[in-house]
Amino acid sequence: MKIGVISDLHGYPKKFERSLEILKDCEVILCAGDILYHGPRNPILEGYNPIELAEKINKSQIPVIIAKGNCDADVDGMVLDVPAFSPVVFYEKDGLRVIVLHGHDFDDAKLKSMAKFYKANLVITGHTHIRKYEKIESTIYINPGSIAVPKGDGIASCVKIEDGKIEFINLENGEILEEYSL
Repeated sequence: MKIGVISDLHGYPKKFERSLEILKDCEVILCAGDILYHGPRNPILEGYNPIELAEKINKSQIPVIIAKGNCDADVDGMVLDVPAFSPVVFYEKDGLRVIVLHGHDFDDAKLKSMAKFYKANLVITGHTHIRKYEKIESTIYINPGSIAVPKGDGIASCVKIEDGKIEFINLENGEILEEYSL
């Protein structure tokens, strides 16, 4: 099982292409939202092109499963062939139970309650644009950071889950930033 994890694309097709290069051998990519629109608090950087990004997502050879972010609008469905309108996505593969959501309207208590109710091994959020790994009881909570507009240390990143490992990967050079056990 190889799963890619991305979040907070915010309209940058070249960053999405780069994440596909890094995650090329994954069976699926789970995305924690904020796909096309840059958002009112994010700058518009060079390469912003939401229409081109939508085309690249539509043509991806790897299935992309997207949870709706706070910057995702229903009108995005006019250009995306994949649905991105569910605020919470549940994914299960080989006994791994994953909840994916953007996280902008879920506090820690609500996330823990949902994880417990669904017996989730992994909860993926986005929104903050900051990488995160935290294990609470039997559930791991991760945020892959942003592939386009990173905050915190400013390193764009994605995640690969493979062979019982969670790897946070630098989008620019492909190096592993952090590695944890699943």
